Amino acid sequence: MTDTASWLKTIHREVEAEDTDAGRSRTVVLRRSFAAPIEDVWDALTNPTRLKRWFYPITGDLRVGGKYQLEGNAGGEIRECDQPNSLVLTWEYDGGGSSDLEVRLSPDGDGATVVDLRHTAVLPFDDETWAAGLGQFAPGWDHGFSRLDAYLHGELAEDDSPNDLSPEAQQLWELAGKEWTEVANAWRNR
Repeated sequence: MTDTASWLKTIHREVEAEDTDAGRSRTVVLRRSFAAPIEDVWDALTNPTRLKRWFYPITGDLRVGGKYQLEGNAGGEIRECDQPNSLVLTWEYDGGGSSDLEVRLSPDGDGATVVDLRHTAVLPFDDETWAAGLGQFAPGWDHGFSRLDAYLHGELAEDDSPNDLSPEAQQLWELAGKEWTEVANAWRNR
């Protein structure tokens, strides 16, 4: 990857909120174009052998209605799968609540693919508290996007780990946190 700050500017970020029967629902949205065909991006997102190279090893009953578990991370249920267009999952941590993750893919001309990720949760926080913490947790998705991009470009070493907090990864988290803080401030002041 080239300059981290410039690369992070290639991600569109936004937040949304909605009152539901379950409570206040909040969504982080990331959207980015990747220089790879939709079938290749889909396979990198859903093929366990490829997924573990850039994200986490996955186990489980990997079909609609089945349960999955990412090693050392979240697990949940696969709710919808429309190859190669969309994947909808629950996102659950041991002892934590459940949230929803939706990933949509669409062609972006010249063989590129837009990935639109939406992570939605109903949490017991007011909007102000939630927005204040956004810069701490949302950069995890930026980190995932950066690793997917590096993987699709053949730039990840075979033994590279998503838990690696190299100076470059730390810089990405810090700069992405600032990007999300700006998004949160704009959202709060709307």
